[in-house]
Amino acid sequence: MTTPGRSDLPSRAPLWLALGFLALFALLPLLQLLLQTVQAPSGLTLAAWRALRGDQNQLPQVAASLQLGLAATALSLLLGGAHAWLTIGRDLPGARWLAPLGVAPLVVPPIFVAMGFADVFPAPGFWPCAILLGVAHAPFVAVLAARGLRSVDGRAYESAWLLRGRARAELWLLRAIAPEVLAGCLLAFLFTVADHGVPEFLTVKGKTWHTYAEGVFARWNRRAVGTTFEELQSPIVAALPFVASLGCLLWAALRLRAQAPDRGVVRPLPQRPLGAWRWPALLPPALYLAAGVALPVFVLGRWTMGSAQKLEPMGLDYARQSFAKAMDQGLPQLLNSLWLALGVAGAVVLLALPLARGAARRRPSLELLAALPAAVPSILLGIALVRAFHDGPLLRLFGPRFDQSWLFAGCAYAARFLPFAALTLASQCRRLPVAAEEAGAFVARPPFVRALRLHVAPLLPAAWSAWALAFVLALRELDLAVVLPAANATAVRRLANAVHFQHEDWSGVIALLLLSLAVLVPLVPTVLAGRRLSSLS
Repeated sequence: MTTPGRSDLPSRAPLWLALGFLALFALLPLLQLLLQTVQAPSGLTLAAWRALRGDQNQLPQVAASLQLGLAATALSLLLGGAHAWLTIGRDLPGARWLAPLGVAPLVVPPIFVAMGFADVFPAPGFWPCAILLGVAHAPFVAVLAARGLRSVDGRAYESAWLLRGRARAELWLLRAIAPEVLAGCLLAFLFTVADHGVPEFLTVKGKTWHTYAEGVFARWNRRAVGTTFEELQSPIVAALPFVASLGCLLWAALRLRAQAPDRGVVRPLPQRPLGAWRWPALLPPALYLAAGVALPVFVLGRWTMGSAQKLEPMGLDYARQSFAKAMDQGLPQLLNSLWLALGVAGAVVLLALPLARGAARRRPSLELLAALPAAVPSILLGIALVRAFHDGPLLRLFGPRFDQSWLFAGCAYAARFLPFAALTLASQCRRLPVAAEEAGAFVARPPFVRALRLHVAPLLPAAWSAWALAFVLALRELDLAVVLPAANATAVRRLANAVHFQHEDWSGVIALLLLSLAVLVPLVPTVLAGRRLSSLS
């Protein structure tokens, strides 16, 4: 007869494996960066931190980031919140098709949205940047607001309507979903202030303001000219307080989500009539989807037909030439991106399953631990991994060429996107009845079989959503591709270089193919399986 401790080892092994991966490819590299800021050749010192305190550019950059984050988050709230509010439980025309499209702008990289606006409108300055980032990050608000609306019991809403009138019932409904909406706003704010690519792309000429993320990236670009310990460590020293602030925002978002668990829905919200506003109410979702999806796709289509050059007329003939160039110049990188994204998405789901169940059933602190990489900008995580595995102590565990391999790139991507899958699955774990798991513990089956039947099987729909989300994010990732040697051969990295050297024609084809893969690979199996399309929860 085995002891309880030994019998639990097979069921706990996946959790320990996931925690080991998280520590090896996220926590330890970041800890090494922190230690290097106080380890000068002469010994322990705080000189680099004291030098940061005297930086006169720091406060203006922090102020610019706060202003940009607040402005973009307000727009994300208006667009994403309005999309969910008008398409869930309303008689809006086409609401059944518009509702799942609330997550569609997440497929389009923010830099593509910026390219679209810059190609059609004059887009330098603060407000165009705030609008673009607000549109790009509105899906966070849309998805969480939709989750809140779907979790409200329709009977409670109907009771409030009968007792206090429709206006007070709508106000009650708004208060009921406020935690989810605020969590979505915090996530949108977190990703806005961490973004340096869009502000740099839109305002690189005649720039009069810089965000904090831009300041950190500029310090990293100038590190090669540094001659002192303080100058060499300045980008890391400047980034760590920034990461700590983002971690606090992430913690607040998770706490707000925890305050809004599943409410035991028996009846969904009744269909609430819009009355005379039924057709005019189509304007907010239409503007949201046009700015976040239609405009970038339209501009990329114009690029393929020759809008960026004046030597030949635009048309289908030029588009065929662009396609032929794309197949010759970028097809290998596109295939690299596809295989990398497929592998990363599968690994992320396998690692997220034990973390999500552990966070939902045993230790809620695991959710914050699993979500920590989301608070680290991709560029900083890539720097930490390269330093740790290129010439650091972790190198000896994997060999001298590990940091140049695709396996290393896949591990880095998985560490970056693990939080998104873990949060998605943890939310679903909390909705599963504990009684079924407790009853299953008395079944005379091996622990591995019980885990598959009781723990994994009910999570398969949510696991597919997590897989699709990780696949899309891995396919569009640029910042990690810039830092990691193997990921330099991905389509997004190739596309960024091509646009920089004015090869918009065939790079537009690559971008459209990339977006098609991001949509079709998750969509086709979902449709074939007969699942009803809905926003990610």
